[in-house]
Amino acid sequence: MSGLYAVAVTVCAAALAVTLLSRFVTDGGTQTLLRLVLGAFVLCSMLLPLGRAVQGISADIAAVQSATVDSAAQREQAQRAVLERTKAGLEQTLRDILAQNGHTVKNAAVTLAIQGENRVIIADVTLTVGDITPEEEKELVRLTQTHFAVEPQIVRESE
Repeated sequence: MSGLYAVAVTVCAAALAVTLLSRFVTDGGTQTLLRLVLGAFVLCSMLLPLGRAVQGISADIAAVQSATVDSAAQREQAQRAVLERTKAGLEQTLRDILAQNGHTVKNAAVTLAIQGENRVIIADVTLTVGDITPEEEKELVRLTQTHFAVEPQIVRESE
């Protein structure tokens, strides 16, 4: 607001000065030139705060865009953290379910996939086991399909 006040004072002072000067100048061409200069000065004085306001708005827009980018990066980081916690929880749950049914595995790896904006699915389950019988393998597949709706990949590692 102080900028607008300064512009108004400057324009009024310039108008007063030119009016006084035009009283002393009797030549019609010089008076016209003086009025032209005054008009240009008043116009520039009015456009200067407008230009500063536009620069202020563009600076504000840049700040908002920067905040949006920061916010998007933070949101993406939070989503990754949630996915990692979910993955770890699902792997532990799978090991617990198998242990409750008398099966131990060396490793249970769950792969998650993002579908759409707000949907996460279990894309793949890999179970690393030692030497097991075909019946035990079928039981592992059945338990995993029952609880996770995905057929697991069974990886055999000899001890």
